[in-house]
Amino acid sequence: MSALPIIQPDNPILRRPAARVNNFGPELQNLIDDMRDTLAKAGGAGLAGPQVAQSLRIILARLPDDADSQGKYAEDAGSLQIVVNPRIIRRSDEMVAGVEGCLSLPGLLGDVERHQSIEIAGQDRDGRPIRLAASGWLARVFQHEIDHLDGILYIDVASRVWRPDAENEAIASEATVG
Repeated sequence: MSALPIIQPDNPILRRPAARVNNFGPELQNLIDDMRDTLAKAGGAGLAGPQVAQSLRIILARLPDDADSQGKYAEDAGSLQIVVNPRIIRRSDEMVAGVEGCLSLPGLLGDVERHQSIEIAGQDRDGRPIRLAASGWLARVFQHEIDHLDGILYIDVASRVWRPDAENEAIASEATVG
């Protein structure tokens, strides 16, 4: 396994809808393993197939090891979720504003409103159906990554985008979704 290069917005793959995955064979398994290594090396909370120049509907989402200092996600801290062909099947009415960054847009942050909670349907890495419910930070990560699968970058939906200065560098490292 090896880390893959993360593409930037000048690559048109980031701006087009990704293809549905139909083949769950060895090539897909290798890609998922490489994406896992890429995410670990890059230090983000999520990664989508298009970000590694693979126009496929695959996302990875990981809660940080120290997830939520209040312990809300402590039992899932550090766990990696892999979802193939994800789709959001339920969204809460409640919206929450938050700061996001992206591995494909280094050096930028944005204020983005997302649904507080969502439910996702998709498949696991072996093609078996799965459903996941997420709220808070994990819901934000899933929404950010699913946007990538549809050719949408967070800067497209942000109310404000800026470059962090020395004062808010810590925010930048905590806000990088994927």
